[in-house]
Amino acid sequence: MCGIAGVYYLNTNVSKRFNNHQKILHLLQHRGPDNQAFREVGNCLFYHTRLSIIDTTSCSNQPFIDAEDKHAMVFNGEIFNYKELQPNAKGDVEVLFNLLINENTNCLDKLNGFFSFAFYDKLKNTFLVARDRFGVKPLYFHLDKEKLSFSSELKPLLELTGAQEINHHQLYTYFRLNYCSGHETIFKNIYRLLPGHYVTIKNGEVDLVKWYQPKKELITQNLNTLLDNSVRMRLQADVPVGSFLSGGMDSSIISALAIKHKPDLQTFSIGFKDESFFDESNYAELVAKHINSNHLTFKLAEEDFIQNIEPFLACIDEPFADSSAFNFYMLSKFTKQKVKVALSGDGADELFKGYHKHKAIFLKTDFKYRFLADIARPLLSFNNSSRNSRLGNVKRRITKFKSIQNLNETETFQYLASISTDSEVVSLLGKSSPEYFDSIFKLGGTKFNREDLLDLKIVLADDMLVKADRFSMQHGIEIRNPFLDYRVVEYALNLNKELKINSNKQKVILHKEFSYLLPKAIFERSKKGFELPLQKWLSTSLNAKVMNEWLNKDKIKNEGYLNYNYIADLNKQIVSDNPGDSAAKLWAVIVFEQWLQNFNEYIKPHA
Repeated sequence: MCGIAGVYYLNTNVSKRFNNHQKILHLLQHRGPDNQAFREVGNCLFYHTRLSIIDTTSCSNQPFIDAEDKHAMVFNGEIFNYKELQPNAKGDVEVLFNLLINENTNCLDKLNGFFSFAFYDKLKNTFLVARDRFGVKPLYFHLDKEKLSFSSELKPLLELTGAQEINHHQLYTYFRLNYCSGHETIFKNIYRLLPGHYVTIKNGEVDLVKWYQPKKELITQNLNTLLDNSVRMRLQADVPVGSFLSGGMDSSIISALAIKHKPDLQTFSIGFKDESFFDESNYAELVAKHINSNHLTFKLAEEDFIQNIEPFLACIDEPFADSSAFNFYMLSKFTKQKVKVALSGDGADELFKGYHKHKAIFLKTDFKYRFLADIARPLLSFNNSSRNSRLGNVKRRITKFKSIQNLNETETFQYLASISTDSEVVSLLGKSSPEYFDSIFKLGGTKFNREDLLDLKIVLADDMLVKADRFSMQHGIEIRNPFLDYRVVEYALNLNKELKINSNKQKVILHKEFSYLLPKAIFERSKKGFELPLQKWLSTSLNAKVMNEWLNKDKIKNEGYLNYNYIADLNKQIVSDNPGDSAAKLWAVIVFEQWLQNFNEYIKPHA
């Protein structure tokens, strides 16, 4: 697990080459605190910062270059089946390097793991950048007439390319979803290499290729065996490995499987000292006691949020307003004191229909549930819509359920995935950009369930995995996701829908396959998000800071991106008796405003 960056010069006669090497390494150092290095080989300039996990000796330091300077590589990630591919290798870096020399892109299908990498063949003057199947590891790139530049994060890439204008298409998308999505980024001319894609350059010709497509096939394997094998592979390391344990079904299954292979497993959870509605740590402790793991619970108070919020906001790469990222940031900060690698349950909700939106979509055409929603809504009229109480949250979800009744399949997914509507974002930005936003939700012809693929393409790749990567790597800790072994993903995609969801239960097959592992209460409890008590904190102790500092009226008007009147209305709503989703929307504005400040030197003035 590392940070990578670099440049491939299309023309050997380029006279002006980047030379502020230490700045790039400094900007990536949090991703790789154990070793930092750069090398220039032929037409390539490679940077690498290393988090040592497998083969912690200097033999696996990068950039990885052969003795004759014929081939060079920088690699971020893990190849978990490296011993099967090359039994005598010291580590996965060496295995990937040799495969690329001998097989080039043909080796990608053999890799079981997550990765982004760049590979240069000096003899053939060819260059390759590639990204793993599901986007666990990030990669941004910029292409102009002289060079292709790439990086794990935006700031190093902007150092290599120079300042860029903000991309309004992505700004609109960010305020719709609370995160950026698709191949475009928040900057014009900077692109995200999409999951399962690579770029090659040969003889000056640039090709973008989608190398991975899930396979449609008859299911012959057992999920329990597949997931157990995935967990076992992801426990490989030459450093301490633990497991995140939220108390939800997914992380509990992973932890219970892991302890069979690692009896001294350490598990970690986070809770809230004074917010019982948001605190799930008792379920995590129940599971830890049941499986007999060495468990630590970290309890957050409001003062922890206040003390850590500024460094948290300062480390955000592309604007990202999923507020549970703060929990992930703090959990990683605490966990790093004990281990260097942690397993997580990411991916199960997308693969096995675990979100509330999946149930809403499933029940959408069921007359009985539409009738019950009509009855329940007026009965809850005394309770205001909010994420901060059980009844308020029920009313909020019933309201959303009623709103999707006359929408088509794509419109329903868009609505349930979004935090804000088009009209709300237009009120904030002054203009719309629906074409790019709509394009994100388009899929080509497929044999799989379209909802499943959209979950993988958008929610998983651009929200959940961004959260897991950016805010764990900020503390130099590697997150591994056993549910995202490609064999488990393809198994899930090939499942019949009734094995995932019915009118009474979600994640049906996980109940069926793994209930023997855990206390009954874990499978009977309702789904709970990894959320913050944002509405309370932003409307009380932090409200003065919100409006006087983070969202200062003069500052926002001078910047010219956002409509201050809309923001003021959000702040009125958040302190009212009917806050709705105002906290999530206001948080997106706060994150963007701090992001503008953090990236000020890299932003070209807008017209």
